[in-house]
Amino acid sequence: MGDNMTKIDEVKNRIKNKKNNTEEKSNSKFKEFLLKFFIVVVVFFLGTIAVRKDNNIKQAIYKNIYNNNFSFAKFKSIYNQYIGNIIPFQNIFNEKKVFSEKLEYLSSSKYNKGVKLKLSDNYAIPIIKGGIVIFVGEKENIGQTVIIQQSDGIDVWYGNLSSVNMKLYDYVSDNAIVGSAKNNELYLIFQKDGVEIDYKKVLK
Repeated sequence: MGDNMTKIDEVKNRIKNKKNNTEEKSNSKFKEFLLKFFIVVVVFFLGTIAVRKDNNIKQAIYKNIYNNNFSFAKFKSIYNQYIGNIIPFQNIFNEKKVFSEKLEYLSSSKYNKGVKLKLSDNYAIPIIKGGIVIFVGEKENIGQTVIIQQSDGIDVWYGNLSSVNMKLYDYVSDNAIVGSAKNNELYLIFQKDGVEIDYKKVLK
């Protein structure tokens, strides 16, 4: 009888210890979340104050973000490294569903700063690589355009579109559909840090 009571007490103690450990882990995660959230808020407010007080900072931001493409790929990498995924940055953007087709074309030729691809009729254009949509609108010489900053930091311009299947700041995975092209002709431009890249080095 005494042995049975001892075993029951041991089981109770194990359950109690397990429950206490679970509560401690939950509290630890919550505290970590609050700390990271507090850091993000403090950095945001300090940045806002700095911009209001110092005109040079404001001009630097305008020059490097508004005049040049902001590097979302670098920002996300730094965010995940130092802040982590407890505050889910990747879920701020809407993720598009994908299908398993690669970009295919009938022929290619040099065009302006990039390349012109001849496509088959009614072709749904899959993107080359996943990333963040940083522009949707009209561009001179190439018409309706979507620019996707890929996860590797390369900006890809998809031009001469007749329909667009994406919105600004969508996060899109590999092979998502960008839309369709006018007259079966797609214009592509590749850039990194504002510098054009030879399409032959990227397009395969």
